[in-house]
Order: sequence, then C-alpha cells, then structure tokens
Amino acid sequence: MINLSRRRMVLGTAGMLAAGFGSQMLGGGVFATLAHAAPPLASAITLPAGFMTLSKQLTGMETLEPHLGQALYSWLHDKQLDAKLDALSALLTAHDGVVGDDLHQLLAQQPAQLAQLYQQLVSGWYLGVVGQPGSQKCIGFENIVSYQLLKNNLLPPSYAPGEPNFWVNKPATTQQNSPEVTHG
Repeated sequence: MINLSRRRMVLGTAGMLAAGFGSQMLGGGVFATLAHAAPPLASAITLPAGFMTLSKQLTGMETLEPHLGQALYSWLHDKQLDAKLDALSALLTAHDGVVGDDLHQLLAQQPAQLAQLYQQLVSGWYLGVVGQPGSQKCIGFENIVSYQLLKNNLLPPSYAPGEPNFWVNKPATTQQNSPEVTHG
C-alpha cells in the first residue's frame, strides 16, 4: 500500500510541474513533441477559393474570418461538397438580386441538398452553429458574422459593461431620469 502524505503529494505535483515547464522552456522533450504531433483537423483540409467567394456572397461581408471558414468547410466536407458549392454558386449568380422570401422560394424549388447547404452555410457563418437540432456543434463564437455586423453598436460578446458585480448596486439616477419635472 502506498502511503501518500500531503507533503509528498505537493512535492510530487511541484516536481511534475517543474519538469513540464523545464521541458517547454528548453523547446524539446516529450511535451514539445506531443504538442506539435498533429495539426488540428480543420487545418488538414484546404479551402477552395470558391468556398470563400460563395460565403462572402451569402453573408454580404467583404472579409470573413478564415479560421471560421476552415472549421465550417471541414465540418461540411464530403465527397460531393465542391459540386454542391458550385451548383449553389451558379444558382445564386443566375438569380442575382433575388433576396429574402423570394430567395427562400427559389431554394425550395431546388434539390433538397442545395437548400440544406444554403442553410448550413448561413447558420455556420451567422450563428457559429452547425448540425441538426439535438446534435448541433458550436464552431465559432466571437468571430461569427452576426457579431461582426454589430460590433460598432454593441458590447463585445461576453464582456460585462461594468466592473465585477456592478449589477448588485442600483444605478445612479440622473436629472434626465428623474420623475420630478418642474415647469417654470
């Protein structure tokens, strides 16, 4: 039986942390090798130029976050994706200027795969969410299109507008908010 005292546990943990830190500082060792062993899945697939062009057309944005595009394309990737992207791009180009309900009606008349791809692209770029209800996956948050469109008017996502616990104090009243109005 192993007799593990608090002192031994603390010393052992500190030793492991020091070894890991030392390995990182020296730039080698097992930790560095493991950290760089495999690239993330999203960077393993090369984005075709048409994907970002179509995405810009769908979102109306001149610049889109490349990492979000990579994650979205990786999630959507299948054998027929490039052909479906080309078909959707051709449809939108042929019906340039069709927007809103008219666009949705046009997509409803197309093969289901095309309408589904449109929804997946728009959902991925605007919401950062892909997948069907019940099995959805978040692929982006602060870099999604909906935040980019509102960044000049709203606080950045997840940032509080005041100091910690600012909400526990009542807001200071000002003359503008005062219910007493005198007319003189």
